[in-house]
Amino acid sequence: MKLRIAAVIMQEDDILLIEHRRRGRAYWTMPGGGLEDGETIEECLVREVKEETGLDVAIRRLLFLADVIPQNGQSSGHVVNLVFNAAITGGELSPGHGGRVDEQLDRVEFVPLATIPALGLYPPIVEEIAEA
Repeated sequence: MKLRIAAVIMQEDDILLIEHRRRGRAYWTMPGGGLEDGETIEECLVREVKEETGLDVAIRRLLFLADVIPQNGQSSGHVVNLVFNAAITGGELSPGHGGRVDEQLDRVEFVPLATIPALGLYPPIVEEIAEA
């Protein structure tokens, strides 16, 4: 099981999302990543957002949990997502700021909230974001 910390970062009616490409498939996620040993949840969120977007953020509050378990019977791949509302405190939007632009991290952009149901957001938490 993996613990992933992610951020909902809004700019008016747009949400910051990252498009990934893996194994020939494209999908969108909120900025974030895996918690490392010895790292606090806040440290993880700040680090991951900076690495992926170039932005500095501060956590506002926990929005929701999203428990994603593979449907194909595999025991690996279970991810628990802690999703926080976060505010931009500095930095400049620059995809792959931490040197992570590669086959997996394609682009970072603010996307209108109204368009996310059609994007293939992972985890599939469109309704929860709309209610936040």
